Amino acid sequence: MKIERTTIDGVFIEHASPESAPAAPPVVFVHGGAHGSWAWENYLGYFAATGRDCYAFSWFNHEGSAALPDDRFAARSLADTVEELEIVTAHVGQAPVLMTHSMGAIVAQKYAERHPVVAQVHLAPAVCAEVGLDVEFDIDPGAPVERLPFEVAWGLYLGGCSEEDAGRYHALMSRESAVAVKEAVTASVSVDRTRIGGPSLVVAAEHDAIVPAEAVRRSAAHFGSDYLFLPDRSHNVLLEPRWRGTADRVRSWLDHRAW
Repeated sequence: MKIERTTIDGVFIEHASPESAPAAPPVVFVHGGAHGSWAWENYLGYFAATGRDCYAFSWFNHEGSAALPDDRFAARSLADTVEELEIVTAHVGQAPVLMTHSMGAIVAQKYAERHPVVAQVHLAPAVCAEVGLDVEFDIDPGAPVERLPFEVAWGLYLGGCSEEDAGRYHALMSRESAVAVKEAVTASVSVDRTRIGGPSLVVAAEHDAIVPAEAVRRSAAHFGSDYLFLPDRSHNVLLEPRWRGTADRVRSWLDHRAW
């Protein structure tokens, strides 16, 4: 599968195209905190092979994209990150399917308040204020959040991966906006569900140490989304060895619900 890479207005974009004319709307993949377009290395080619143009990108200050001054980066909210998504969708040129992971779910939902989308798929998604989490979290808003030590990241983000794979992914991880991290951890971003169109699927992992499956289930109920529970899985369902089984389930849902 050929991957074309480009940078538009400071946003690094990877594009995988189908071998023949597209048979379905494009998919734009939105990564989560501390990740980048690389988090979709499995899904990009998989979904392109199903007849879809597929695009993955990195937020500012993440792998491949433009860097902002630390004070501006630390203060960027998840809603601010809609800017990068808008740059990508303008390049794509038509309403996409949005497929997200973790914090990327809130970015996509804020985008969908103002733009048409064909469908949304949220994998281990952060939840909005209307769903809520009972979490207290204090952080210095004036500085970016540094990348977690490997052993901590392996347990929280990369469970199920081999030590070799986890080490490779950890080396690609970025610092993160302090404001965005607090918003995600405390579920403090409000989303207006009445302004969002199209079907949606949310996917929960049983052993997710970042977003509990129970919170994802409540998010599905709030948005009227279809809900998929993955037993014996952890937060990063994109990169675990069993990623293809999840992708197969998502593909089946898209084939029946989105077109």
